[in-house]
Amino acid sequence: MKHDEPGFYLLPMDHPIAIENVRRHSSEAKCLDNIFSKEELDWVWKNAFTDDSVPRLNKNGTVIIDTDMTKVYDRYKDKILECVGEVAADTCAIGGNYFITPQQYGLHMDAMREKGYRGMLESVPLNDKQRVFTTWKNFILPLWMGVNDDEFDGGQIVFFEQRDIGWAKVYNGGNQTPGIASIYEIVTDYTDIQFYDRNGAEIPREDNAIPFDKEFHKRYLNTPYRRVQGLSAENVFDWTPGSPMVFDAVQLHATNEGSKDKNKKMWNSKMGLLMMFYKELDEDLKEEWHKEQAAM
Repeated sequence: MKHDEPGFYLLPMDHPIAIENVRRHSSEAKCLDNIFSKEELDWVWKNAFTDDSVPRLNKNGTVIIDTDMTKVYDRYKDKILECVGEVAADTCAIGGNYFITPQQYGLHMDAMREKGYRGMLESVPLNDKQRVFTTWKNFILPLWMGVNDDEFDGGQIVFFEQRDIGWAKVYNGGNQTPGIASIYEIVTDYTDIQFYDRNGAEIPREDNAIPFDKEFHKRYLNTPYRRVQGLSAENVFDWTPGSPMVFDAVQLHATNEGSKDKNKKMWNSKMGLLMMFYKELDEDLKEEWHKEQAAM
């Protein structure tokens, strides 16, 4: 597989045909235990610091490293396809990055950024025949964690039932968290967002005002309570090196500071790998899209 920019192949995330394709191929998030060995993880994380990797630093201390994801994919293709599904081999390209963070990740979803996409239209216009893909599944592989105590507790990652089929966003309901370090669009009001569930069904907008489960929030989340209003938890997975998670690219999720029953932050840094896979339009949608392209 060649290394290429996924944005050269995608429809706009907010186009009705793209929304329909993503909706049709939604499914429940999952975690696969102990897929990668310690030796394999050692190779994967060190690969971030080779070749022509491009790092960037956020003001909160998070380091994002962009590099050629095909190297990891080609080396561990069988394991990755075992996790994501054989159809992942048909992706147009592989997006993603490495990340090293000293802080929990707040509520967000990792689709394509609108600003970056618009810039790519200058190289590959919207009516180009190769633009027949949408976002699909993301793959996160926990690589390591740094701790002060003898106990290795990377906390959890919570995946929510809600999918927001659109451009990448951070969800900061009520503007509860100041100074968010993100290149994503920041949303402070979820009232009019059309969320979808794991089966691709629309969630009634009036549900966006329903209070979140307070007991669940107390047990698992450090994210301010107001930020998760209107949401419902789908799955909770431990951050365990070697145990990857697969989920819809448009699915909302957040991490925490460690198992909350310990009453303190249990890790001081951790590193992970994010890989993004893309789905070609279903044939009926592709036919409809090509008619639109011909009229552009």
